[in-house]
Amino acid sequence: MTNPLKTHKCFLAMSLAAAAGLSAAPTFAQLEEVLVTAERREASVQDVPVAVSAYGEELIENLQLDDTLDLINVVPNMFGGNNTGLATANMYYIRAQGNDESISTFDPPVGTYVDDVYITRQNANNFALFDVERIEVLRGPQGTLYGRNTTGGAISVVMKKPGETMQGFAEVGIGNYGKHLVRASIDLPLSDTLLSKISVFDTADDGYLKNTVNGEKYNNSDMTGVRVALRALLSDTMTYDISVDTTDIEATAIHGFLDGDDRVSTSRITSGLPAGSGFIQKAPYGNEVKTLNITSNLAWDVAGGTANLIIGKRAIEQDFFLNFPASPAIPDFFLIDNNGEHDMFSAELKWSGNIMNDRAYLSTGIYYMDEDNKVDFADYLDLAFVGVPVPPSTAFLALADRVLSNGTQSLAVYAQADIKIGEKGTLTLGARYTDEEKTFGYSGTVTNADLDAAGVPRKQSEQKVTPRIAYSYAASDDMMIYASITNGFKSGGWNARESVAAAALPFGPEEIWAYEAGVRADWMDGRLRTNITAFYSDLEDLQTTSAYAGDFLTTNAGGLEVTGLEAEITAVPTDNWQIFAAIGLQDPKYVDLAGGCVTPNNNLAAYNTDCTVADPKRSPEETYTIGTAIDISMGALTVTPTAMLRYIGENVTGTRGLGVNDAVTLVNAGIKIADSSDQWQLRLECKNCTDKEYVTSFLFVSYYNAPRTYMATLKYNFGQ
Repeated sequence: MTNPLKTHKCFLAMSLAAAAGLSAAPTFAQLEEVLVTAERREASVQDVPVAVSAYGEELIENLQLDDTLDLINVVPNMFGGNNTGLATANMYYIRAQGNDESISTFDPPVGTYVDDVYITRQNANNFALFDVERIEVLRGPQGTLYGRNTTGGAISVVMKKPGETMQGFAEVGIGNYGKHLVRASIDLPLSDTLLSKISVFDTADDGYLKNTVNGEKYNNSDMTGVRVALRALLSDTMTYDISVDTTDIEATAIHGFLDGDDRVSTSRITSGLPAGSGFIQKAPYGNEVKTLNITSNLAWDVAGGTANLIIGKRAIEQDFFLNFPASPAIPDFFLIDNNGEHDMFSAELKWSGNIMNDRAYLSTGIYYMDEDNKVDFADYLDLAFVGVPVPPSTAFLALADRVLSNGTQSLAVYAQADIKIGEKGTLTLGARYTDEEKTFGYSGTVTNADLDAAGVPRKQSEQKVTPRIAYSYAASDDMMIYASITNGFKSGGWNARESVAAAALPFGPEEIWAYEAGVRADWMDGRLRTNITAFYSDLEDLQTTSAYAGDFLTTNAGGLEVTGLEAEITAVPTDNWQIFAAIGLQDPKYVDLAGGCVTPNNNLAAYNTDCTVADPKRSPEETYTIGTAIDISMGALTVTPTAMLRYIGENVTGTRGLGVNDAVTLVNAGIKIADSSDQWQLRLECKNCTDKEYVTSFLFVSYYNAPRTYMATLKYNFGQ
């Protein structure tokens, strides 16, 4: 691959020059202040010494961020896609760090939080961004304030709170592939001190993947959800927020072979395992996830600051039966039949406030999390792949049918202080101590006794301190510069997909040190904003997964070093025109790899098949996004065209150099028509408007992004 820091070194300068030139027109427009909670307290994004991308409600709409997966189109140095087969699961890669396994003995290195409560399982981290106040994507390790499993970063979703007046909206929409959408939300004040919000959504489509065997469509979705939130203003110094939401989502990302402009499947097991096979199927073909989430946050003023007791309860049920092809002739090479239950409870008590006569700000707390998972799953292999002539009723071999039970208990204490140094400097010192224990076991065709006999440990314990130090300097009222050193770690686990006990080997945690320097600046009377970050990360004991011929193995492969540059530029040339740009450049490379590679390499993930060192997967060296929105007044109407271009550099999506992508440019576009009061809104939008295809994952064959979609929505706002 070419070096992005050389071949595209002028792109950043060109973007800055273009934005500066556009904003030179006479105007009184100014960029709004963006408040974030990246450091677990509210502050302007321009004052926070963290690489964070923030998207408010208007930007969420203009950039078409309909679900969390859409973040891969706007965040610098971020790539991703659905886990193979599972449209409810996202694999995020930030600065070359990610995880493509959704089984419960693997943890993702990019953590997802909703209202400060962690979503432990990757199999349910793709959800609709509906009634959301703000999204923050923190790049780089966040081990001090967010904890374990954020070596790559953290995605923080902040939901809207109940309002003090009755207001809300209703929205309907239709699109291609038979899509329909209904959404609504209403704020209902029950009294001056008790506020409520009710939000509902229902959306479905027919799917874009045609099965050539039965003529049916797949990769369809059917999603419903309800959220109820209450806010109690208990006193002038105490507020209590509680929300309950439940969803039922049927959504798959089944592999489709390319047939011209169409995606097709040749699977013959869509109606289930063959009659007469003797196997008892656990789930119907497809993927369904049901969730129940309860979030509670009690805030009160005490000891000169604010204390928060944050309690979260998450329950996930997932049933899926999916095929994984080896070729069009062998579409059902590998099958997984899965019933899973995942329960998590967390509690956090934190305090934030000024200390040392207002010369310092302290955030400190204690955190506890308890997670239990139970997964009943079976694996099948198509005997045709190994050349065994058998009748259809015995076409599949059961590799294993077992029940996986695993859990995690984690306790942490943390503190971070921002200390004023002189009139313009701030020194940040923080650390988190984590003590966690993980357990793992089997029943069924593989048992705990088998694990013990094979010498596989069924318990892992880890105690770790993850520190952070940063210094920021206010060079002027409109410019802040900073430098930081941050540490983080990701938990270990087990290779639980293996069908024999001896192969269910444990892997240890990975650890990262990241070094950043950044500039946050507003220019031209607040009409141009440039946030630039340079970074270097050094990760040891990298966890990476290799899959070959039905065998899955994750090991601590060695190290990963990444050097890069990120920039986010926003300009308002006129009162009615906004321009947005995000640039990510990175140079990732594997280092300190274990030896022993033998050609042709079939299992060592960080080497190519010829035993040369592979490029880190899902880590394009260049990602560029340019977007614009302009309000055009036309009498009683305002017309707002929007457009966004995303460039993704060449990359590989699988281990051993497999799943190669050439560079690709994606286009999203839309137009909003609103009345003068913005009470009625009509939106016409398309995603991937030019219907580009690129590989998001490689598991025996290439998996692709979604095709072009378009949609029309009509929204009515009331009481606002």
